[in-house]
Amino acid sequence: MQSHRVSDKAFTRKHSLTLPNLIEIFLNTSHRSIKAELDDFFYKKAPASFKRQLLTTGAFTKARCKFKASAFTELLHKTVAYIYTKIPRSQRKSWYGFRTLAVDGSDLTLPDVPELIQTFGTQNNDSDVLVPMTKLSLLYDVHLKLPIDAQLDKKHSSERDLAVRHLKQTQENDLLLYDRGYYAYWLVLQHILLKLHFCFRVKSNACTQVKDFIQSGKKQAIITLNPTHDMKQKALDKGLSITEVKVRLIRIKTPKGVYVLMTSLTDQKKYSTKDFYELYHLRWNIEEAYKIQKAFLDVEDFSGRTVHSIQQDVHASILIQALVAIECFASQPYIPAKVNQRKHAYAINFVVAIRSLKRRLIETLDPALDSLNIYRWLKAIARNLTIIKPDRNFERTKVRCRRQKMRTGYKV
Repeated sequence: MQSHRVSDKAFTRKHSLTLPNLIEIFLNTSHRSIKAELDDFFYKKAPASFKRQLLTTGAFTKARCKFKASAFTELLHKTVAYIYTKIPRSQRKSWYGFRTLAVDGSDLTLPDVPELIQTFGTQNNDSDVLVPMTKLSLLYDVHLKLPIDAQLDKKHSSERDLAVRHLKQTQENDLLLYDRGYYAYWLVLQHILLKLHFCFRVKSNACTQVKDFIQSGKKQAIITLNPTHDMKQKALDKGLSITEVKVRLIRIKTPKGVYVLMTSLTDQKKYSTKDFYELYHLRWNIEEAYKIQKAFLDVEDFSGRTVHSIQQDVHASILIQALVAIECFASQPYIPAKVNQRKHAYAINFVVAIRSLKRRLIETLDPALDSLNIYRWLKAIARNLTIIKPDRNFERTKVRCRRQKMRTGYKV
């Protein structure tokens, strides 16, 4: 973690706000005032010396400037890698044995500060007012509901370029799911180069071959991509070699209309069109991940108004979500057996699990924590279940006004 200090002199003096303590404070935050968070943290951490460790908001602000947001990114990557080594493939849910990952982006609303506007950019809202925003992109395990990688960039940055950054965290033979807007010939070549499988939802005008497929009325077809000169040039500019690419086009009917999917899985006997309907439906889990970030983890309720603090808050929030996903997976064996006799399936309530982790994070990170307390904690989480009702569909309603975030100075 020392490599994430902004200078060699950072965190060299003895102080209560060490780098490990700062990391824990970020993960333990409940979006109250910084002063309240500091007092609560040190009271839980060391009640005996609490009076001697009363710290000011200014001390925290200075300390957070001494380490980079990349500390949270490294912790996320190491945590995810460790969990995959501890969970045998036989115990992981998968789609035909593939580790199934979704990629998608979402916009975050930022405080109206000139520094943030200059760095991340703006977007017109419904009232034609320029709103500071940034783009967040996730690589997400749709079965474990686990964030694997997060990229934060300018509002108008390319989602395809952000997707390529995620590919560093993938493994050979992974299956990646993409919504419409991601397909590009050069991105397909990138996946083939890395020996990754893909499933894109493509727009009706993605290319001439897709248009012809839609007009044909066929349910599926195997084609060889015939890129235009511009498509080839774009791939060459990216340093990719032009190769022959065979893909499968599949037409699926959903409650919202007919979608066309493009995939590298061309075996029609092994993977039916019905299978792909179920596969694409799994992509919805990444949409739920963003809902959790915005509605329950309050990722847009920032603790600072600088680029540095925005990056720290966002990447800390992604790490929290990963820890909660691991917490839920570890609690699965303790779900009461009688649940299996009910009409509908049930899953652990993710929101309750978030609150549980926040309450017990400091205790959980204590090396002296015994296995009995861990067992009681996981068993308590497993009792908080929520019903799963498949194939439910709700019409999306456009939110025209966002909840006003409390200004930092007015938090209690």
